[in-house]
Amino acid sequence: MKRFCFCILISLLILSLFSFSQENKDDYHVIIPEFTSPPKIDGKLENPLWEKGAVLDTFTQFEPQEGAQPSEKTMAYLGYDKDNLYIAVRCYDSNPDAIRACLAKRDSVYGDDEITIYLDTFNDKKRAFVFQVNPCGIQTDGIYTEIRRRGRGGWGFDRSWDTFFLSDAHIDDSGYTVELAIPFKSLRFPNSQSQAWGLQIMRTIRRKNEEIYWRPRSRDINGFLIQSGTLEIGGAIEKGKNFEFMPVFTGLKQSDKKFDPEAGINFKYGITSNMTADIAFNPDFSQVESDMPQVEVNQRYALYYPEKRPFFLEGKDFYDTPLELVYTRKIVDPLWGVKLTGKIGKTTLGFLSTYDENPPGIDIGDSPDEDEDEEEEEDNPYNALISIFRLKRDLYSESHIGFIITDKEMGRPGDSITDNYNRVLGVDGHFKFQNYYRFSFQFLSSSSKMEDKKTDFVPAMNFSLSRRARHLSLSASWTSIHPDFEAASGFFRRKNIHSLNTRVSYAFLPQNDLIISIRPSLEYRRIYDFDNTLTDEEFEFSWFINGWRQSHIWTTVSSELERYEGINFRKKNFRANLSSEPFSWLSGRISYSFGDAIRYEDNPYLGYKTSLGITLTLKPLTNLRLFYDFKNIMFYREKGGEKDYEINIISQRINYQISRPLSLRLITDYDDYNGELYTSILLSYEYRPGTVFYFGIDDNQEKGESGIFRREGRYYFIKFSYWWRI
Repeated sequence: MKRFCFCILISLLILSLFSFSQENKDDYHVIIPEFTSPPKIDGKLENPLWEKGAVLDTFTQFEPQEGAQPSEKTMAYLGYDKDNLYIAVRCYDSNPDAIRACLAKRDSVYGDDEITIYLDTFNDKKRAFVFQVNPCGIQTDGIYTEIRRRGRGGWGFDRSWDTFFLSDAHIDDSGYTVELAIPFKSLRFPNSQSQAWGLQIMRTIRRKNEEIYWRPRSRDINGFLIQSGTLEIGGAIEKGKNFEFMPVFTGLKQSDKKFDPEAGINFKYGITSNMTADIAFNPDFSQVESDMPQVEVNQRYALYYPEKRPFFLEGKDFYDTPLELVYTRKIVDPLWGVKLTGKIGKTTLGFLSTYDENPPGIDIGDSPDEDEDEEEEEDNPYNALISIFRLKRDLYSESHIGFIITDKEMGRPGDSITDNYNRVLGVDGHFKFQNYYRFSFQFLSSSSKMEDKKTDFVPAMNFSLSRRARHLSLSASWTSIHPDFEAASGFFRRKNIHSLNTRVSYAFLPQNDLIISIRPSLEYRRIYDFDNTLTDEEFEFSWFINGWRQSHIWTTVSSELERYEGINFRKKNFRANLSSEPFSWLSGRISYSFGDAIRYEDNPYLGYKTSLGITLTLKPLTNLRLFYDFKNIMFYREKGGEKDYEINIISQRINYQISRPLSLRLITDYDDYNGELYTSILLSYEYRPGTVFYFGIDDNQEKGESGIFRREGRYYFIKFSYWWRI
């Protein structure tokens, strides 16, 4: 622990010597007027009240040509009253018939023209509420976080956060118009008399590959929210203290079994405008949105599945740290949950506690089993109380220092809940300096007990330094995780590592209609275990091009050493990926890779592997979307030799939007390696977030030795919830 504390002090001393960046002077400052009456939100921009609002018409192009005048004119109007922030946008278009717009489920609009509003309500340049509307009036909302953890599905804009706001849109001969009313109850902001929020408005013209912003955006500035303007509200507005509750009823009937109903309830109380408490009893964690199939054959490490359950989604970015200590998919069957989230001044607070009736175990002493099946047995004899406490303190713009504790207490029913435990204590920080540079660190220490095994405090740590500028970008990171380190509430693919990762890339910027940027990069990775044995070494050269109609070409060549079961294997691989949206009704992606691969088994060997992936999205009608995904993997004992195995996975998603709230969805997944066929039909009525009705049928079939599919189970389920806001 002395070395642990000493490292922290040294790091803070080094950081104190840095010349920190100053906040950019904000010349885009708008004081919005108060409306005497609320405008009707019908998307037509006909109410003369909008003309009395603040008018923003100085939009600038970012892509394809940074700093250029937009190809189409855009005008935004802003106002407010005691209860709502009002925003309207007139999007002129010289060819209205070419506007890309579809009728789809909420949060499910991809590839359309759209208006996006970023509201950094604490004006800390770290986090913003996002509201997005397409020309059909379909809503998308989420949270944008400036500090992003790569490869975890939350790259920048996280659409999993949902709230209530009004919006509508209308296409006419001049283009389209959008209107929004965002209740202040739906936001979190400082508990002060006046408000100064970060504001950015973006318009996307998809067919032209064009992004335009109200406040100009530049690649010379490292960061997105730091380039926002400022919205000022001088009058009194509704400052929280709202009460919300949402009863939930679910029911499940399995073939040959009785109908199994369950009821739960969720409470939310806005203690102030910047602090919220949530309580859930028997929360509904039914998977309405199923996971996309992943290849599970011949995987050395555990697969990662994103969180989709509503209770865990709001505020989940509060717990993000360089090493993922909070992975809520490990909370399997909670009986109740409590959350407290908010920000007081410069201090962000997060607390989460749940009681899990089917928790995964606590691993002590060994690295995770490389072929371990992560699914828990149905007769799990333990219950667990999981608690997480997070504190972050802003130091200046785009920088913070944080503290986190995770605690998992686990015991058998009837015994003490503290018989077994895993406790993790950590401190982390993120600092931006010299305009282009960012430095982050994290120190962790864990202590665990599981039955007759016990560990003292053991360390894990991470350091990262990066430079991101218009052309040249550099990064280097160091991660060390002790073999006995355990974070039972987090996600760690590997322990027992000292890992160094470095990367350098350079951006060429033609910025024309055909090619926007070309970015070659070189990456080097080296990993030792705690016995000082080299286990991994990799050189990787990549080439990334993006341009015409959202087209992206990415190729990679790599040479790698990987040590497995005491044997050093040397591998060479090639990967390529092409994606594009050439038409409003068609988008797709194709990927292909080939090269050396290890067969992970008791007697491993170096074989040859090819992988093909094809994804297509078709929109033959405005309200009909067809999605197809095909994966083919073939593994040979050697190049040109005998085939060891072949996997084909075909996935289909058909979404038919009957009306804005009513939709019908069909899912079909087929895995020929395991002989599994999964079919799901879902009828959804989503009046607004939290007020929903679902009826679905899931069917699982398995192919027998005769080649005939036999039903393994059919499930009927319903869900109804209603969201009251007082």
